[in-house]
Order: sequence, then C-alpha cells, then structure tokens
Amino acid sequence: MVSVKTVITILAYLVAALGYLPVVLYADWPARLAAPLALALGIAFDRRGRHPLAGIPATLFTVVAFAAYLLQWSRSNPAAPVVNFLVMLLSVRLINEKSPRNLLQIFALSLFLLAGSSLFSLSALFLLYLTLLLALIAIALVLLAFHSVEEGISLTSRALRRVVTAALAMPAASLPLLLVFFAILPRTQFPLLSFLNTPGEKITGLSERVEPGTSSSVADVHTVAFRAECERLERNALYWRGLVLDTATPAGWVRGATLTSDSPAQPQGRAVRQVIYPEPSRTTYLVGLNVPIRMDGIRNRQANDFTFVNRGRPGGRIRYEVQSVVSDTIAVRGTVDRNRYLKLPERISGRTIDLARRLTAGAANDAAKLERIEAWFRDAGFSYATTGLPVSDDPVDAFLFGSKRGHCEFFASSFARLLRVAGVPARLVGGYYGGEYNELAGYYLVTEDRAHVWVEAFIDGRGWVMVDPSAFAVNFDRVGEASRPGMLGTMTRVVDSFSYLWIQTVITYDLQKQIELVRTANSRFKDLRMPGDVRLVLAATIGALAALGGVLVIRRQRPAGREKRLLKRLRAKLTRYYGLPRDPDPSQGLSEVVAGLNDPAATEFVAIYGGAVYHDRHLTPDEVRRLDRLLEEIGRRHHRRSSP
Repeated sequence: MVSVKTVITILAYLVAALGYLPVVLYADWPARLAAPLALALGIAFDRRGRHPLAGIPATLFTVVAFAAYLLQWSRSNPAAPVVNFLVMLLSVRLINEKSPRNLLQIFALSLFLLAGSSLFSLSALFLLYLTLLLALIAIALVLLAFHSVEEGISLTSRALRRVVTAALAMPAASLPLLLVFFAILPRTQFPLLSFLNTPGEKITGLSERVEPGTSSSVADVHTVAFRAECERLERNALYWRGLVLDTATPAGWVRGATLTSDSPAQPQGRAVRQVIYPEPSRTTYLVGLNVPIRMDGIRNRQANDFTFVNRGRPGGRIRYEVQSVVSDTIAVRGTVDRNRYLKLPERISGRTIDLARRLTAGAANDAAKLERIEAWFRDAGFSYATTGLPVSDDPVDAFLFGSKRGHCEFFASSFARLLRVAGVPARLVGGYYGGEYNELAGYYLVTEDRAHVWVEAFIDGRGWVMVDPSAFAVNFDRVGEASRPGMLGTMTRVVDSFSYLWIQTVITYDLQKQIELVRTANSRFKDLRMPGDVRLVLAATIGALAALGGVLVIRRQRPAGREKRLLKRLRAKLTRYYGLPRDPDPSQGLSEVVAGLNDPAATEFVAIYGGAVYHDRHLTPDEVRRLDRLLEEIGRRHHRRSSP
C-alpha cells in the first residue's frame, strides 16, 4: 500500500524544482541559494514531522524579501525583481507543512515562475517544462481530492497506477483543443510583453562601426545570429548583406547619413527567396543574401545602398521574407557622389599613400587600378587570423607593412583605403559570410563568429563591384567551413532542427501566418477534385465506420467484462425471487442487500465477488465457476418454502 500524502509531497517537490529550473540562470544569488536550501530543509522537516520555521519566521522572511525586491523594481528592470520574489515565496512554502492550501500555492507559484521565465527566454525547453508541470500537477490534484476525503488513505500499486492514468488523461484530452485554439485565436504581430524580453547579454557580430586594431585578439562567439530558410547555394554566394559603412574616420569606418543622390538600378542575377529567423539582438539592421532587393513581413526602411532597417522595436523574435539577387555588381544610373566615397581620414601614413600611388601609376581607369591592387593583395602573403593582431595608432599601416596578419576588418579597411588614395570610390559592407546548411529542415545556420566585412568599389559603366579582400589570404579557404562532420555534427544539426521548428511554428506564429493558412486551405479546397475511384473508397470507408459504430453501440449495451455480467445475473436473481429492484440504492452495498435474505448461496456469492472486485483484482477461473454454481442455487430455498 502506498500513502497518498507521501506521493503528493514528492510531487510537490518535483513541481517546485521544475518551476525553479527555468529561472535559475536569471535569478540573483539570494534567490538561487534560497530555493535549494528550502528544498533540503523541507524534506528534512517533513521526515521529522516538525516545521520550526513556519509561522512568524516565514512571515518575516516574506516581508523582508518583498521590501528588498520592491526597491529594485523599475521600468527598466521590471521582470527580474518579480521573478526573484516568486522564488522566495516558493521557498517559504517548501519549508512549511504540506497542507492542501500550501500545496496549491506551490503548484501556482511554480506555474507563475515558468511563465516568468518566458520574459527572459522562450526556447523549446519551455514546452518540455510546461508539459511536465501540467502532468505532475494533474496527478497531484487528483490525489489531493482523495486526501481531502480521508487524510490517512493509502492505495495499492495497481490502484495508484489507475489514478495516475486517469489524471494524465485530462491534459492529454485537452491537447487537441489547445492546438485548435493556438491555430485560430487572433494575435498581434509583435508580442505585448516584448519590452520585457530585452536581449541584455547578447552582443551581435554585426557592428555599426569597424575599428581594426582595438584589441590583439577576437574571441569566437558561436551563438546563433540567424537562420535562413532557402535553397542550398554554392559557398561563394553565401554573403549576407547587413549595412554599408561609407565614412572613413581616424579609428575606422562608420555609416554616414542616408544618401538620396545615388540611383541604384535593379541588380541582375539569380533570384533567391529566403525566410529569415534572426535571434533577438539590439541591432536594427536586417540581413539578407547579397543583394537583397525587397523584404516583407516586417516594417522596414530601405536605403539606396540596399541597407534595410527594422522600423519596429528591436530585441524580440521576428520573421521576415527576403527577395535577393545573387550578384557581385550593383548597377547605378548615372554616377555617385565621388567626393563622399573618396574622403580619407585626417591621419594616414605616408607608406600607405606611396603604395597606392605606386601600384596604380599609369593605370588607364578605375577598373585597372582595382585589378592592380587585387593582384598585389594576392601576392603579398597575407594570412587570416583572429589572434596576434597589430595594435597601434595606425593598425592599417601595421597590417600592410608589418604583421600581415588580421581578420576581415583589417583586410577590408586597408583595401578600401588603398582604393580611395588611388582615386577609386570605395565603401565597406558589413554582414556575415558562410553558414552551415541543415539538410534536415532546409535552412542555413549562421553564427556570430561568421560576421564579416568586405568592400564595394565603384567602377564607371559597371556600378558597385563587390570585392572580398579576405579571400586573398593564403589560408582563407579554412574560414567559414560549410559543416561539422561526424556524429557530433549530425546530433548538433538534429538538436538545432528542433529549435528551428519551435521558432517557426510557435514563436513567430502570428496573424500573417494565420491568414496564409486560411488562404492555402481555401485554395486547396477549391481545387479539390474527387475521382470516381476515390468516391468508391470513401463510400466503403463510411460504411465500415458505420458498421464499427454499430458494433460499439451493441457492445456498450452489454455489460463489459465477466465481473459485470455475473453481477447483472445476481441482481436478476434477487429481483425474481426476493422482489428487490434491479437498480438498488447506490449507497447500499451488496453485503447489506443480501444480509436479510437468509440465503447462504447469495451470501457466499457476495463474499467471493467482493473479495476479488473490491480489492482491485480479477476473478480467477475457479471463482467464476463457483459463482456460476451459486447463481443456480440462489433462491431455491425461498422457492421451496413458498411453493404450496
């Protein structure tokens, strides 16, 4: 026999742990320590049967915690104090006696904590935590109903399994309805609580300024930048455009004021459609395969240099579609503001000026100058590196004439500076390069360490021509590998596929997707044509279902199981010989019914029947045969006495 109270207490601790785990990374150190300590103390107090910290100590602790976190609350930090206080309340309930009231509060606080975790991160683990919480709470509530009727009640293992099965049937039965409501209930395009879900600790690899030489090394950040659903492309096409940096400063490059004089033409090339799922970040720039010409699904502003800016609030989960033309040239109608794209910083080394002039001396035009600088970069022996970088007042000069080691910022900055010194308009483009293609779900996974910078040079008659100086490095072929081989890479792609599916079907499911779903279903319904063979199969299927329904109705009218059939025969005998109703008072047991009949066969029948059925076991074959014989004997003595 298993004590119901013990099972409920264990379930309460499991529920509390599931509510605490999703917020442990976001709680402060007092809350992190309070919950595990309260869990250990609660178990110890329950085993001893005494709870010395309940009452006044627990109340004082709650008041102090409330005052402390109330002082921390602000409009810029609204979520963390509330979640920390909920952890403290849960800790207080854990060290108290597990009365029905405290148990219900533990369940409610755990659900509130799980909901609070969504203000910080809403990953696929949220669904796992929610499923486990609802299942455990459903079981605990059913058992709590038994406990409220009789405090010391115990159940057999078989009875406990039946109760657990019945309890789990309730959330399982509500799942189809939940899915229907999720699909049809209206929702806003942007989350109502998106202002609470700020990225905080996320630092994006896409920067609004390029400043080479600020540190001697660059740490690889392998967090996800975005996922792009599109066809698989060749490696040299995987340049993801983010923003244009057109203004040279003494420290590097920044984006200047938006231009209105440039008149770019439609790029010519292979059209590729993408659906982009970026991770939350503070950047407002939207990425797309180079060259993006149109973005839908999100409010945006497009500049003449094909830079797209998010006009909504940054930091939340978004989804948008991109129409791109894979091309290395952006045609321009007319010319561009050459003064703007030839402007140099105030301080520039003489060696850099001499190199640019020497390389391009006698060149017939800007295209020839570009070819000469490219040729020099190929033969100069530059190597791509993220450590041992030059740090100086003029890092470009140190890179060109000293270490010849650097990452994309050094290559692009030095290449663009040489072009401008030589009189060729140039600018930098920031974005990402490469990506790992996930064959399971058909998307590219692009991480922050793939942030990249390249150059665009303006050539009369052609327009802006893309050049990636980093590709001239002797070891650039090892940068941005397409995939991770082996079993680990396969498992990583499988796990990421689940995250992608979660984001695609849950996080970014909005009104636009609902409308698309209705339109798709409507068009498919209109185009539906039913051939004659299909009609025949459909009719046969309907007939089979009808026959099955008839069988089920007939079976339902029969008492299910031999135990119920025997009970029905007993009641028929008692009605025939003793005039008892077929449907007796439900509050009256069988033993009470046959007690006053003075019929030994009926008394023995009830003893055997109750010894099996009322103790949660099936009748054995010998017991069934004995009950059949007893049914033949019931009422015989009464019949002989009443016969004339």
